[in-house]
Amino acid sequence: MLKSKDKLTEFKRLGLIVIPVSGLIILLFLIPSLLGDYARILLFTILLYVTMALSYDVVGGLLGYLYLGHGLFFGLGAYTTALALKHSQPLLIALLLAACLVLPTAALLSLPLFRLHGAVFALATLGLLLLGGQLISNLSWWTGGAAGLSLPPNHDPMLTYSLSLILSLIVVGVHWLLCGSRLGLKLSSIRESEGMAESVGINCGQVKRLGLIFSAVPAALAGGLHAREISFVIPAEAFGLENSLAPLLMCLLLKPGTTWGPLLGALILSATQEFIWTTVPSFRLSLYGILLICIGVQRAKQS
Repeated sequence: MLKSKDKLTEFKRLGLIVIPVSGLIILLFLIPSLLGDYARILLFTILLYVTMALSYDVVGGLLGYLYLGHGLFFGLGAYTTALALKHSQPLLIALLLAACLVLPTAALLSLPLFRLHGAVFALATLGLLLLGGQLISNLSWWTGGAAGLSLPPNHDPMLTYSLSLILSLIVVGVHWLLCGSRLGLKLSSIRESEGMAESVGINCGQVKRLGLIFSAVPAALAGGLHAREISFVIPAEAFGLENSLAPLLMCLLLKPGTTWGPLLGALILSATQEFIWTTVPSFRLSLYGILLICIGVQRAKQS
């Protein structure tokens, strides 16, 4: 009898979560049809921010590394998808190719990167971001160089929007599961003390490699969807510092290492950026600097 009551209580609690979440998802699918292209583009941008923030949090929050190379995987995904689309591949195949390229790239880069720590790690990841943009610029015969690469027009923008919504929902779900999983616990243990984690039998190299892969693949898919949406990619934007700073700020703004922290951080920063874009667009990058200073001061006071 008690077990039946407990099960009924669990079902009620589950219903209180599932019903409003399902309603929100349906509403997000319907909003572009109801409110038009501006709402679709705005929501598309916010969904990509959510994906970038939560994927960054795997390394920047759960693992606790100061990580400035997230934009590298965004740029690689954007260019891989763009080149596949340029050669008449369907969007889903192009995104799959982007994920297949970035997955082994992240695994290989983890080998030298995670031998570094602190500011040296941050500078090395920033160097990789800049190197990626420079390489793409130099391969002008293939990528269009600094002038960029134009794509065929996007004849199905709702497909792009729907895929971005599905991607963000998957990333939110996977991040939430990861936080409560054994892998998430291992990542957090390494953040607290790598020496202690090794002493209890955790393979730190393997765990950090998996963390970087979990972080890199969603960023690459976000880059691919962004390239399809705007139908144009240039190295300065695809590998821009903004693609690394924005997820970092979204992660650090509230509570890194949780699902709700980067999620709300992405919503807050994207809303702030939209206001700045429509009022003083030249102040946009200055916002990042101000937020970084404020967060740094706050973290210093807490420590």
